[in-house]
Amino acid sequence: MTSKQTFAGKGAPQAREHIDSEWKWKLVDMYASDDEWEKDFAHVERLLEELESFRGTLGESAQTLLRWLRFADNLNILMGKVGSYAYRRYDEDTTNPTYQALTDRVRSQHAKLSASTAWVVPELLHIPEQRVQEFLDAEKALALYEHHLDEILRMKPFTLAPREEELLALSLEATSAPATLFSMFNDADIRFGSIVDEDGNDVEVTKGRYIQLQESTDRRVRHDAYAALYGAYSAWRNTLAGMLNAQIKREIFYSRARGYESTQHMALFEDNIPGEVYDNVISTVNESLKPLHRAMELRRSLLGLDTVRPWDLYVPLLPEAHVSVGWEEACSMVEQALHVLGPDYSRDLGQGLHGGWVDVYENIGKASGAYSAWTYGSHPFVLMNYTNTLKDMFTLAHEMGHSMHSYYTWKHQPPVYGGYTIFCAEVASTCNEVLLVHHLLAERPERELQLQLLLHYIDTIRGTVYNQALFAEFEQHVHREAEAGHPLTVAIMNEIMRELYIRYYGPAFGMDDDFAMNWSRIPHFYRSFYVFQYVTGLSAAVAIVESLLSGGEEALQRYLAFLKSGSSRYSMDLLRDAGVDMSGREAIAATARLMDTLLDRVESLL
Repeated sequence: MTSKQTFAGKGAPQAREHIDSEWKWKLVDMYASDDEWEKDFAHVERLLEELESFRGTLGESAQTLLRWLRFADNLNILMGKVGSYAYRRYDEDTTNPTYQALTDRVRSQHAKLSASTAWVVPELLHIPEQRVQEFLDAEKALALYEHHLDEILRMKPFTLAPREEELLALSLEATSAPATLFSMFNDADIRFGSIVDEDGNDVEVTKGRYIQLQESTDRRVRHDAYAALYGAYSAWRNTLAGMLNAQIKREIFYSRARGYESTQHMALFEDNIPGEVYDNVISTVNESLKPLHRAMELRRSLLGLDTVRPWDLYVPLLPEAHVSVGWEEACSMVEQALHVLGPDYSRDLGQGLHGGWVDVYENIGKASGAYSAWTYGSHPFVLMNYTNTLKDMFTLAHEMGHSMHSYYTWKHQPPVYGGYTIFCAEVASTCNEVLLVHHLLAERPERELQLQLLLHYIDTIRGTVYNQALFAEFEQHVHREAEAGHPLTVAIMNEIMRELYIRYYGPAFGMDDDFAMNWSRIPHFYRSFYVFQYVTGLSAAVAIVESLLSGGEEALQRYLAFLKSGSSRYSMDLLRDAGVDMSGREAIAATARLMDTLLDRVESLL
């Protein structure tokens, strides 16, 4: 780890055309040109017309049912590829009207698919279960789809009549407006202005640069960056509250239309996750807040502050040990850390890191944050906004965990099981992060770096377990308030978030009025009841890594089998096979205890 810079991190972001192709993903691996994409888009349109010929025939024979299932597989593969290309192009520059139009066409096409196939599940559910079993017995090729059919049958209590399903499907495009508007506002339109950095230079505050500014040793710079970002969101407080309120009412509408007990029940039932898993996250974390309070007190003490304020949460506690990690070095470190996963994994990981999977640096209009996206039949694509920090290196390891999970699912599962649930998704990504920590702690004995890594691990648990549990509790609270018919004003949402931060972060933390607006900038709140899975994902990953490092070949093969399983079984069962049971509270409690152990090690080194 060095101070080498591979990309200028100060000043205004560059236009995309000024960034070298070496740092860009290769979307030509999907389509050589937009014209090629147009051909497949048109092909999808023809298939959408063709699928109507299957209506009313699915219960006729085993062969007809098999033809439909194979047709649906092919249609979904093609639509996935068309959609992935459009959204990746859009995320390269969200201000580009060409790709705004492409994504809008894709959204319309997906809405058309939903409306055109609204009859399918009701028709399948109308086939007597005994007849479905007879089909399975008569046609061996249908055995592949047995779990898929079981998933459909499980949805029977919440599936409506064909016409009602069609109406709900027709409504999807219109009711996606809150999430679409938030994305356009959050990624394309909002601006935070500029501040003066520690060297006296004007620096534009962007989401990609915000954490970098928050890591400044100059508290004035941190405060100014914080005020610029949160002040911008606060200025739009009523609009943002309206967007989130509309999103929550959207979920209430669909949950009540289908007869679910609540929006939470609807979100968890889709992946067959018991409701107590969500409740366990909130209750277990609330019973384990002392390590977080201890971490905040350590931060207050090391920074020499009376109170830790929101703009003090990301500054390195040991600024003299600040680590800058260039892109090439980060790739090398990640490859070394994941060598424990075997030669095949190492080979495929290297192909991803160096073969056009990753879009590395921020540019004007680029989507914020980081993600891994994929579609069946194509290698994954990773969006980064890399700024040469230790945190960015861990983000890279995280997103490559998603990518390798996706890649192995594609390689080893048929299209019908070619995805995986979010509940499983965060396991592979956080396993990579934990393995990277273990590798660096073992290989780099320097006291300063050891402290930096331990503190990073503590912050990872804070961000992935405690922060996400806080968000999950906020989400549960506001949904329940709305379901009870209570208004969700800015003041109410701010008060809920304020109380959560005070309770979670403890007496060493000093709340700020604008920080209570943090709900307004969380994209995951537009994907209801998503964030709790970060908590379960890291907790499962900690348990799996412990078994990988102590259990030898058997543990490795269990984990690799998990990566290759896609959605061929239910998520809870796949994780049990990988060696961790998430139906209880122990894995989450153990992760909180790990934070205490890490704090002990930090205090010992200090």
